[in-house]
Amino acid sequence: MSSNIKSVLEPFEKVKDDLYFFARQAKQNGEKVAGFLCTYSPQELFHAGGYFPVRVIGKEGGTPLADQWLQQYACSFAKGVLNLGLTGDFSFLDLVVFSHTCDTMQNLAEVWRRRVEGMPIIVVSTPNLNGGDIALTYLKRELTRVKEEVEKISGNTITDANLLESIRIYDMHRNNMRKLYEIRRNNPSLLSGTDMFTVVLSSMLMKKEEHNKLLEVLITELQKVPSQKEDKPRILVGGSVCQAQGFIQSIEMSGAIVSDDDLCMGSRSYVIPPIPQGDPIEMLAQMYLSRIPCPAFYKPGYDPAGPYIEKIKSGNVNGVIFLQTKFCDPYGFNYPYLRKRLEQEGIPSLLLEVEQNQPVPEAFRTRVEAFVETLIK
Repeated sequence: MSSNIKSVLEPFEKVKDDLYFFARQAKQNGEKVAGFLCTYSPQELFHAGGYFPVRVIGKEGGTPLADQWLQQYACSFAKGVLNLGLTGDFSFLDLVVFSHTCDTMQNLAEVWRRRVEGMPIIVVSTPNLNGGDIALTYLKRELTRVKEEVEKISGNTITDANLLESIRIYDMHRNNMRKLYEIRRNNPSLLSGTDMFTVVLSSMLMKKEEHNKLLEVLITELQKVPSQKEDKPRILVGGSVCQAQGFIQSIEMSGAIVSDDDLCMGSRSYVIPPIPQGDPIEMLAQMYLSRIPCPAFYKPGYDPAGPYIEKIKSGNVNGVIFLQTKFCDPYGFNYPYLRKRLEQEGIPSLLLEVEQNQPVPEAFRTRVEAFVETLIK
């Protein structure tokens, strides 16, 4: 890696030591910060309402307080987030946004409302049926309600002009992230999967305006580097939430390179297509309904294996590693079909159950190393 690229990566790396460095900095400067738990949260609405939206995730460690209020079979992501809320670690947030995707997230919103005092919450209910006129009508009404709640809580009026500008900024950011993914897909040796994950993570914890500028510089520097031959097996990582950089790093330490992903905290966040300009609420509704659906939702005619196979073929991927968050039922139901389709295409895959708030176990590394060995020819 060139010294120029290393220096460009430094601002992104601030989140490695302190996830909420930029959020706390904004709070100290008198800005309002909104935490969102899912990429189905309409960040553009909160941005237009004067908030700095940041992704809320847990951190490594136990969850003794959350364990008192959530069932044992609740996922580690939900427990990690609630535990930090109960300990006061999210005191810099002015608002928390929950999306009704899976049942655990819906339950978490109600527990949070009752147990984390002094912090208003908004629940966004995306229709489970991601298609058709009924879904569009429903989501438009829901986004209008959310807009009114944001205005009431923040005291700011969200004009069409403000919302259209926020949509423009977020569209630009998604375009830049897709461009970065494409560059790595063609030449993954330019940037390690670990470094890429840092950029992705920071994209959810920095202001989009600032992240956009850094992305443009990074893309420019990467485009200057000539294509290099890569002899390591290329891995696509799929699954649900992946908040810990250690999982990606561990895979690459096993002799492979993570050249792409299909994670909700990864490429899935940037596949929302741009919509022709018009009524901003309708634009947002169409955008979020046209994205790659979460396994918790149903989209008529959608093949969940499609994005995997497309990325595998276009990126010369050698194998897929699924990071299955323990007790994440939507992805658990999705996995058997994905595995079958990959087998039909002759693509090796490995399923690894992970806990989002725990360090990478030794068994994880052992199984990855054995899998990577089968890919080396």
